[in-house]
Amino acid sequence: MFDFNRIHFIGIGGISMSALAMLTSEAGVWVSGSDRCDSEILQKLKRYGINAYVGSNNSVVSGSDLVVYTSAVGGDDAELKFARANKIRCMERKAYLALMAKTCKNLIAVAGSHGKTSSSAMLCHIFDKMALPFKGHVGGIINSVGANYIDTGNDYFITEACEYGRSFLALEPDIGVILNCDYDHPDTYPTKENMYEAFVKFAEHSKTVVIGEDAYDVLNLRSVDRDKIYTFGFGEDAYFRAVNIQNDGGKFSFDALCDGKPIGKFTLDIYGRHNVLNALAVIAVCHLNWLDTEEVAKCISHFDGVDRRFTDCGRTPSGARVIVDYAHHPKEISATIDTVRLMTKGRIIAVFEPHTYSRTKALLGDFADSFYWVDDLIILPTYGARESQEEGIGGDVLARYINKNGDGALYMQDYESARDYIQGNATSRDVVVVLGAGSINKLGAMLINS
Repeated sequence: MFDFNRIHFIGIGGISMSALAMLTSEAGVWVSGSDRCDSEILQKLKRYGINAYVGSNNSVVSGSDLVVYTSAVGGDDAELKFARANKIRCMERKAYLALMAKTCKNLIAVAGSHGKTSSSAMLCHIFDKMALPFKGHVGGIINSVGANYIDTGNDYFITEACEYGRSFLALEPDIGVILNCDYDHPDTYPTKENMYEAFVKFAEHSKTVVIGEDAYDVLNLRSVDRDKIYTFGFGEDAYFRAVNIQNDGGKFSFDALCDGKPIGKFTLDIYGRHNVLNALAVIAVCHLNWLDTEEVAKCISHFDGVDRRFTDCGRTPSGARVIVDYAHHPKEISATIDTVRLMTKGRIIAVFEPHTYSRTKALLGDFADSFYWVDDLIILPTYGARESQEEGIGGDVLARYINKNGDGALYMQDYESARDYIQGNATSRDVVVVLGAGSINKLGAMLINS
């Protein structure tokens, strides 16, 4: 693949790093890695024969000719300090992803504030079922393959292109997708305009741009050649357009147009109107790569999503349905709640674990508004991830803000308290929605197994 024999990953248990580690191992490179704590991903890597462990081990690092680390790893990390002191080449994750992408002939990179994982996973599913030679790198477990990566060849590299830390600017896509660009990651972008500028640079780096009509309207793309831009959406001016949209219990079908001409009918097996737009972006990428439309439609109809993206966990002992979703931005929460409302006439009980203190502070009012259709709301402490509370506010402040503005929210300190409340109050007519990007998915299992 490239000129490395042994590569060590610091932070190998992360969803992106683990996929990169597996793709590297599949290429015949000896791979090792460390992480701060044990996890299901770490155990899975061990089962694949990768020397993955918790903590630090400089003797493992010493045999490597490259060390890859995540942005969450500080400069005081013992293994990283050892590697630098011993002149071992070190590379941040975003640079290594860009390097790996260059081992393939074509790069398809999916960017956007929401929908990256579902859209890139859908693309991987299509390319896999159509037996196209590609490598896929996804920020979630693709249900159809049970993994966050696929490796069938080197014609294409399909990846999420994350805006956090401006990491997507390391990529040079043949097709760059911009699904949307709602303000997020205030720890990277102090203002909305800062974020917009980064998305424009991503478009400038891309040979062809597939962009949602809302993002197209807000981004200043005058520096980008208009002939390489293809818009998608519901509006009449969209180059790729979804029409005749029909809802069947929260799952949608639609007809797709390209430049006003019909190209096919598509039926989704995943929930949510927002996934019509995600699918339309995927259809646009496939169409621009001259893939057979009927085959693409067939593949899309059998795509059953990504783990933790509107995952049906089962039912509580009282019969309430439990949905786990990764939503951690107000727009994502609203989309998930709107989808649940299409599915039930019963109560919606939402449990939300805010993700990062800076996001909770920057989007406080938007978070409060996103729970409009919820009947019973539980707020948990903020999942800090890479941050400390000094960098923003916690879930307790969010709960007080919601209550101050007239809507009811219960603040609870832990998953056990939320579980006990739900077990005592949820009925068979209710849907419990467990929301957040931290470890809150554990609550889904707790609810159905207690």
